[in-house]
Amino acid sequence: MRNRIQLAMAAAVAITAALAATVPAGATATVPAGATAGATAGDTPTFHDSFDGAHDADPGYGLNDGLAGRQGTGGVTYTRVSGLWNSGTAPRPWYSQVNHPEHADTLSFFQGTSAVRMDAPVVATDDATSVAATLTPVVGSTTSGAWSSIVLSHDARSWGYVSNADVDLSVLVRSDGSVQVHQAGTLVRNLPDFASGGTYRVRLSVTGQTLHLSVDDATTTVPLPAAVPDRTWLFLGRYGSNETDVSTVDDLAAGAVDSTALRRPAGSHLRYTGYFAARQTRDGGNHLDEVAGRSNLNFVTISDADKYRPEELQRCAPKSCVVYTGNEFFQCSSTACPLYPNAADRWATLAEQVRPYLDRIAAFSVLDEPYWRHASYDDVATSANLVKKTYPDIPVLLNEAGPAVTDTFRVPDQVDWVAFDWYCQSPTRIDATLDTLERQVPDRAGRELFLFAEATPICAGQTDQSVAAGLDQYRRIAEAHPRVAGLLLFGPWTGVGPDSPGPGKPTPSQYPLSTDAQERLAARILGDTN
Repeated sequence: MRNRIQLAMAAAVAITAALAATVPAGATATVPAGATAGATAGDTPTFHDSFDGAHDADPGYGLNDGLAGRQGTGGVTYTRVSGLWNSGTAPRPWYSQVNHPEHADTLSFFQGTSAVRMDAPVVATDDATSVAATLTPVVGSTTSGAWSSIVLSHDARSWGYVSNADVDLSVLVRSDGSVQVHQAGTLVRNLPDFASGGTYRVRLSVTGQTLHLSVDDATTTVPLPAAVPDRTWLFLGRYGSNETDVSTVDDLAAGAVDSTALRRPAGSHLRYTGYFAARQTRDGGNHLDEVAGRSNLNFVTISDADKYRPEELQRCAPKSCVVYTGNEFFQCSSTACPLYPNAADRWATLAEQVRPYLDRIAAFSVLDEPYWRHASYDDVATSANLVKKTYPDIPVLLNEAGPAVTDTFRVPDQVDWVAFDWYCQSPTRIDATLDTLERQVPDRAGRELFLFAEATPICAGQTDQSVAAGLDQYRRIAEAHPRVAGLLLFGPWTGVGPDSPGPGKPTPSQYPLSTDAQERLAARILGDTN
């Protein structure tokens, strides 16, 4: 594939008690806009984020990584906001991290004041808005005046600061156990020495103009000047002047959230996303651990130039890796791409190498872009047939270059999954090529279509921002075609790109906007599939 880049590319005390209940790992649900179904007295919360297991690395620092595992069937993302009263400028990404090595399985805040917004609004259920979280305002301190906060605002553009005018309700807890409640810029209740211990389970439930609040075992009812809207945006923040202090949030829960805008529309069959070259060669590195939280289908090569390395498949989740077989079957030049005379024997060797890891393999891929590289239909059919005869229950995937997807394009019957790549093209051209692919590939049980999309700048004139926007265009195209089962991403670690030559580059840390877009794409696709 990399050789063709020039082809351009979110009551009552009972509800509060419910939020205190143990939340099963992965227990989460959402409700559509305007719905009132959800948590009622005696229920556990229907949204939960454990913050467990994210991959904390530049540039995303785990904020939106591994959401399906953290939230169960959830795909609710977060956005960094200032957390300040006097500035809307978002902090640097490392100010908020998930699963930092020194603060494992938490959302942790560093470097002074900042906040994050949950990207799905919290919605009232049975007339109550309920939220809970475990807050540690300053790790290791029970005396500091620094605080952590839970903020609800009708405005998604809020900066997340507790006493700003757009805040419909905020609860802040200081390290020393003091608590304050604000509404619309006004201090409503001051509760000095309300709790103690340094780490606090904070539960709030609002019904009309009444707040039921508990911090650990301390409980109170607070009359509010105004009712809290039925739909509010949730902000988690911390305030501290000592930049060496660290605050953490854990086990976030809400009565219900409306994540409709973050999920795949009805009719879309999208359920896969992942990376080409997640493991390409020994020199290119194995990135399967890195992308585990934001992928469920990744391309790997285990036939290196010096030896087979099937043990690399141990890092694949079950049925998540596509094993490339093109190196076994074809010997390609710039003008011809015939089968090796001993292709069957070469395949038999690879097939035996991967046999101990079959539970990790989602599909086998034949030669990449075969017709564009001058392979014949008969030879492609031969390779696909040999793979299928050996492992009849594992799909065979064929990916073709976009210019070769024409009205004469056809795939062998043994091919189950069909994809194309055509990078740096307009959405109109990608959509039209997909139309052609759908016409030329007969639909049948077990047959799936896929799109490849550039995930980093790999063509002249592309920028981090334009690639991020392009990923959204690819997503819209895929969602409009029910036969498309997945979006597969090309760019990181391939060594392809106008400014990033060499193996192992470009890397996600170089392109924060497109990496963030990849994580949000994965949240949308994987949120209902795991």
